[in-house]
Amino acid sequence: MSIQPKQLQEAGMEVPTLPDKLFFSIREVSDLCAVEPHVLRYWETEFRHIRPVKKGGNRRFYRHRDIYAVLQIKHLLYDLNFTIRGAKKRLMSGDLNDIVEKPDAQVSLKQIREELVSIRDLLAD
Repeated sequence: MSIQPKQLQEAGMEVPTLPDKLFFSIREVSDLCAVEPHVLRYWETEFRHIRPVKKGGNRRFYRHRDIYAVLQIKHLLYDLNFTIRGAKKRLMSGDLNDIVEKPDAQVSLKQIREELVSIRDLLAD
């Protein structure tokens, strides 16, 4: 899985500009991706796409590809409301177009949700 930031941006995801260095600490990745460190450690156990290099004292060092994988997983879980199991299946397909929902589809889903809420409110009266 070799995903580039341009592909993620074209798919409608916000991708932070990464500093020009090879390795990032768990705190840096946490700040870049807006995900707590304990969540990153958990995702490492669940998703084989995140494989930080572990050095002395079991310290983790993430590469660019790990950060992009974290961003994809975060998008699936937080934005698209996938379960861990569903996100794993989506990531296994390997096709970024299947992994990330297009912005147009997100708009239509938002409209559908709003319409359903209004219908529910009408029925509640």
